[in-house]
Amino acid sequence: MKCATIVLAVAVATFAPSLAESRRIVGGQFAEEHQFPYQIGLFLDGNFRCGGSIIDSQWILTASHCVLDGVDKIPAKGFKVHVGSANLEQGQLYAVAETFAHEQYGSFQNDIALIKLQDKLEFSEGVQPIELNTVELPVDTPVIISGYGRIGDGQPISEQLKYNTAFVESKEICRSMTGLSGKGLICFKSPADNGACNGDSGGPAAHNDKLVGVANFVLQGCGTQYPDGGNGTIDDSDKDGLTVADVLKIEQ
Repeated sequence: MKCATIVLAVAVATFAPSLAESRRIVGGQFAEEHQFPYQIGLFLDGNFRCGGSIIDSQWILTASHCVLDGVDKIPAKGFKVHVGSANLEQGQLYAVAETFAHEQYGSFQNDIALIKLQDKLEFSEGVQPIELNTVELPVDTPVIISGYGRIGDGQPISEQLKYNTAFVESKEICRSMTGLSGKGLICFKSPADNGACNGDSGGPAAHNDKLVGVANFVLQGCGTQYPDGGNGTIDDSDKDGLTVADVLKIEQ
């Protein structure tokens, strides 16, 4: 079977001509209510922009390009965070106090950011934080990706959360397909016509209810055999770029 590969690297993102920001799960299935209570939807000026993950009662993990306009910081007052439902028409919206993009964002590395909410979340069945993964996953480990992004190139976003399953691919294959040579790549494979698309940026990739990575980019369109990419969550000083553990050192 022809496969697509999803890549989650330690802090990766760029604006090369062959890449597009990751904005929707292609293929897969619709999520049940409260199935992914850590998933959020990020809105800017009333328009859906990105996904993200609840990691604390007042903190959201997403991608840097979700909170920036190029290299310029977007004012926090324009953002709202949707939580509490697998449907964007339901749930609750929270105002954003501040955003923290990685200070070295601007290449394939460091596309990772934090969002601080004005008010703390009220945890419930539909609103829960996700623990960060801290171990390297073996090849063929299943990983769940989820998001509200487009169902395909040129298609609108979905108001209903979707998810799909991918599997850990070898680092060698990931590097050969992406041209990325930095340490810490986490790569995933899935059948063709499945994977991330526009709108999934910043959203979670999870294994056993632990956050493995942050969705970042797609290559050559959505659901192709080319890799999708993101940022890994392993705290390993031997890896290049910023890890989630580094991001969490921001003063609260």
